[in-house]
Amino acid sequence: MYFLYKSLYIIFYQLKILVNRLRYFITFFLLVTISLYAQDTTRSQVFKDNIPGKYPLIKAKYPTYSLIAGYVLVSEANKNDPFAQHELGIRYLLGSGFPADTVKAIYWIRKAADQNLPSAKFNYGIMLYNGIGVPWNPFEAYENFKSASASKLPEAQFAVGLTYTDNLAVNRNINEAYKYIKSSADGNYAPAKDAIKQLLKSGFVPVADTSSIPVKDVSRTDEMANVINPNWDFDFYDFDQKVKGGKNGKSDSVIVSILNKKPEEVKKYLGLDELPHDSMPKDSSGLSLMKFAAENGSPEALLIMGRSYENGIMFNKNLILAAVSYLRAYRLGSNKAGEQLFKMIQSKELFTLLKEKINNGDANAMYAWAGISALGFDNQISNQQAMDFLKKAADKQHVPSIIELGLLYSNGTLVEKNREKAIQFWQTAKNLGSKEAEARILMSNLFETNDKSNLSQNFEALQKIADEGSILAQTAIGLCYEKGIGVKENKAKSTLLYRHAAQRGSETAYNSLKRMYDELRPENEEFKIYEAN
Repeated sequence: MYFLYKSLYIIFYQLKILVNRLRYFITFFLLVTISLYAQDTTRSQVFKDNIPGKYPLIKAKYPTYSLIAGYVLVSEANKNDPFAQHELGIRYLLGSGFPADTVKAIYWIRKAADQNLPSAKFNYGIMLYNGIGVPWNPFEAYENFKSASASKLPEAQFAVGLTYTDNLAVNRNINEAYKYIKSSADGNYAPAKDAIKQLLKSGFVPVADTSSIPVKDVSRTDEMANVINPNWDFDFYDFDQKVKGGKNGKSDSVIVSILNKKPEEVKKYLGLDELPHDSMPKDSSGLSLMKFAAENGSPEALLIMGRSYENGIMFNKNLILAAVSYLRAYRLGSNKAGEQLFKMIQSKELFTLLKEKINNGDANAMYAWAGISALGFDNQISNQQAMDFLKKAADKQHVPSIIELGLLYSNGTLVEKNREKAIQFWQTAKNLGSKEAEARILMSNLFETNDKSNLSQNFEALQKIADEGSILAQTAIGLCYEKGIGVKENKAKSTLLYRHAAQRGSETAYNSLKRMYDELRPENEEFKIYEAN
């Protein structure tokens, strides 16, 4: 109904009906980005195939208003009608029939929420979670979601359920999460239905229904759906699982299945979600994207590359290059890469090759043994020998070794701390084409100097590297938004970036996310986290 009636009386009458019918809201297209749909941090194994996604505002049912209808809506809102207040707030927020005005939008939606209108409670929670017109506050957002869920609002039930999965706002409780998400799914909310499928596919058994769901021999055919796992890992890939159509369930079928997907899907897997189309490599094949992402600091790509070299998939088998790839991925946060490397060195074959190649002056072998020693996986060489290996490899313009030497000087490990010398090493690596080295220089300029003259330029350059897949840059951009360094402070944006980086494997990002929650955590018993992280 679009208010096309000529009679003013009919216009007023129809508007009154609309205001009264606002309780029968519907969900339009996804409008407001929040991370509740992607609670996939390093400590949350739920929904591992989601990246920070989108969540719907609850919108009013009718798309346009005439001037006179708008006048009546304002009149009803001023008379304290919560449905009219909510409708008016949404229209101010979206600029629909009224000039866009976030302050007025918050005012009216908050007034409706104060009268316990479920849809207003939910939308106000969305704004709190995103810092839209109000300070970011996930705890107050959760309280609004929970209040709205008590009225059987499916969207709110889903939001509450997801909050129980990540151990940040409230203690993780997968059974409680299942209860809320199942109620949302029963209310015909599509994302909740998908989430329930993922939970059950993972082998999770609801406490109230242990007899009907098998615990053993759960078939997991989606390489990104390793959901409930008590040994929380950081990464997307389970190389030992079976993949539909794969060969003997081995890692080659998983890797090939990933890289044979459409370019946009491969980008998602490799952390290139934000990569602009004009920055894509000319060859958009999965293999080309993997190499591009690996060189730009994607731990996902480096992990796949390491496994490929280890097993001779797409490349000739090369245990030393496998070790180098695993080490680089581990340095960027991939615990799975560390596990794969540890398994690989249990065989004497790798060390035999390392000794042989080092005697022949192979830089990759020098870097690999120095890294393995630094991790404590092997004690055959001393710290000084490891340092000497890195220096010799750096003299051969081996980029990972040059970056590592820069880190040693930056952190004061094995050598006296010297920022200028660290920058010199990273500048050398940057000149050799290293995006990681460039990111480290930009991070040092942003966080480790008193020179504030070029903060915005450094931020913009770091943002570009983050878009190209660097998890290091993505985490640093999160810190910039958190502290307002080179960009306007935006806590909600910061948490989204931290959450995405943590999902990809950055423990640094997860710890930053947890710190932000802890700094804001209320004293209420409900918000005390008892489960060990």
